[in-house]
Amino acid sequence: MNAPRRPSQGAIFDFAGDLQTEKPGQMLTVGSGDRVTWTGVLERFLFRNPDKGFGIALLRRDDGGGATIKGPLWGLQVGDAVTIDGVMEDDPRHGRQVKVLSARPILPGTRAGVARYLQSGKIPGIGPTTAARLLDQLGETALEQIRDNPDVLRSVKGLSKKARAALVEQVHVHAEAAANAVFLYGLGLGPVLTARIEQRYGKDTVRQVRERPYRLAEDVAGIGFKTADRLARELGVPPASPERLRAGLVHALQELAQQGHTAPPESLVLAGAMGVLEIDEDVLLPVIDQLVAAGVLVRSDDALCLAELAHAEQRLAHRLAELLGAASEARPAVQERLADAEFALGFALEGGQRDAVTRTLQTGVLVVTGGPGTGKTTIIRGVLAAMARDNPRLALAAPTGRAARRLAEATGAEAKTLHRLLEFEPRTGRFLRNKETPLDADLVIVDEVSMMEVPLAAALFDATPLGARILLVGDADQLPSVGPGAVLDDLIQSQCVPVVALNRIYRQGEGSQIALNAHRVRHGEMPQSSPRNADGDFYLVTRDQPEDILAGVLEIVQHRLPQRGFEPIRDIQVLAPVHRGPLGTQALNEALRQALNPHGEQLGNGLRVGDKVQQLKNDYDLEVFNGDIGVVVGRGVGRADNRQPGLPLAPTVQIRFGDRLVDVEGSALDNLQLAYAVTVHKSQGSEYPAVVLPLHPQHHIMLQRNLLYTALTRGRRFVVLVGPLAAISRAVANDAPIHRHTQLRQALQQAMRATEREGL
Repeated sequence: MNAPRRPSQGAIFDFAGDLQTEKPGQMLTVGSGDRVTWTGVLERFLFRNPDKGFGIALLRRDDGGGATIKGPLWGLQVGDAVTIDGVMEDDPRHGRQVKVLSARPILPGTRAGVARYLQSGKIPGIGPTTAARLLDQLGETALEQIRDNPDVLRSVKGLSKKARAALVEQVHVHAEAAANAVFLYGLGLGPVLTARIEQRYGKDTVRQVRERPYRLAEDVAGIGFKTADRLARELGVPPASPERLRAGLVHALQELAQQGHTAPPESLVLAGAMGVLEIDEDVLLPVIDQLVAAGVLVRSDDALCLAELAHAEQRLAHRLAELLGAASEARPAVQERLADAEFALGFALEGGQRDAVTRTLQTGVLVVTGGPGTGKTTIIRGVLAAMARDNPRLALAAPTGRAARRLAEATGAEAKTLHRLLEFEPRTGRFLRNKETPLDADLVIVDEVSMMEVPLAAALFDATPLGARILLVGDADQLPSVGPGAVLDDLIQSQCVPVVALNRIYRQGEGSQIALNAHRVRHGEMPQSSPRNADGDFYLVTRDQPEDILAGVLEIVQHRLPQRGFEPIRDIQVLAPVHRGPLGTQALNEALRQALNPHGEQLGNGLRVGDKVQQLKNDYDLEVFNGDIGVVVGRGVGRADNRQPGLPLAPTVQIRFGDRLVDVEGSALDNLQLAYAVTVHKSQGSEYPAVVLPLHPQHHIMLQRNLLYTALTRGRRFVVLVGPLAAISRAVANDAPIHRHTQLRQALQQAMRATEREGL
């Protein structure tokens, strides 16, 4: 066997191993950029990433030639007969290849193709002799004959019963895959979604898609209502079909939930559904009644809710009422415990801090809210010290990994993400800690509560044992959670839960303006810039046009802040109100990457060595959590347990998250995005040495006081605002952020009244 050779630039095709290259001149008429359509058999995979469907393979064409093909090869295996559509290209490193646009399985229709298919190793018991005998008897249409009438194999000598059954099964599987691919490609779906649909429905693919196209939005990642609706229309589903109307109404509610609403007015839901469905209101009203009767939706007063969100709010309210009513009757000697706390802290507690520690000792549930520097962390440390002599079982948590680590660093106690504390099971989507299996905790402390959405809060309180003390700490003036609900605000406004609001600033370095300006913004006052050329820590840099603002951001990140000792990638975080537009995170990331990391080695998934990245979802296997920021350091070695027999490892990228090196591979790479710039929402729960925030009137509705306040409070040592004063002034003045329609407040009030009546 010949040793593997690297493809050369001059070769028309150059295969590794014992395959022969195309004869010189045989394909000279096919040039770079030409479109080709070929049928053949996959001889071998040179590289494969099963998670992303990408592969590089050797195709032996039915006309006797060969080709190296690369691209989406979802679900295909060695020995499969395929039709590929692609474009010829000259790769500077690997020579001439075909970039695959689509590849779909077929049953081979030539004698050579059938012979290769039969001898591919897919079908045990069939070797060259049996394959030749079968072809001599049935001819090049052998596979079609087997598909249509398996009994034709009974006359083939030397074919065992086991081999006959395996061959029939393989032909049918291949034929079904081919039929599925033709059907789905015919609907305009690409290879990625086609493979996901086939993986979900298998043999039932065509029937499921034909009969229930709107289920795709629920069952298949990457397909939303609009895609499912387009497919349904192509399949002839009438615009006013009940299935379409039901799906459109649920979609409208899901869109509102993504905006934070758990109980939007029915009129708002109808407006959204009418817009997407282009159907009159009188047609939709009976469908709403049907969905309510089926338990999919819940109607409450004039609101219409997704059942799971309505039930989560109700469950949360009832459980919180139980916890408030079941506070431990043990009342420790408060003065002694305060003395313990002050001794541990090394200073006397006063004002709101003293009140918060005292009330935590005396009540079952307490909310503490305050801005930066008002002593929220001091209260947590004080509570832990005050209760230390009881040796309580502790549960400290925060919604994100970064916030949990900050809590652990501040207290010296173990802290977890809420998902890890509640033992979230990703495969089932359930929490293992619940009412039946509660937390082993006497004291539960949760930081950054403003980030906690309704379903997560309901799960937390479900898992909190009756009699445990609960301390909820957050900043009510920050942005609300990314997910549905307004938990912290509703708890405070309900007036059912004891609340301590902190107003005095304690953490204030000499000459520091960051905390002072955050509180100015909170009270509707313009922030004040440190004097120019002074050694301050808060600056307003006025620029009017988007291109000038971008240039200012690059100058500050590349030169001005590094001159003050800040390392651009490690220490400086650019924040933005939005993703899109000339000053959104997408444009900022492109510009910052070009400025800070223009020549990093290209790795998988579009990443470069040296890139700053952010994790988008919790990954419990890797112990990397939503919001974590890291730096790409190179190629990883991959995890051996993920390797498929006979295939190389999937591309792996090694990332430094804090002091840990983590190898990320396969589909986990999809959970990373560039993080030279991130949205203000994504920065919640984090602090950075330096923050740069560009603002412009183009940001429109996102110019809100709570967004500006949240951004300012992310900066620990330095903050710079870049933009026209008019945009900053507009944000400061806009104290009317988008209202979230929820019912937690009312539900909690009703639950507390019911508890009081039962107590009487």
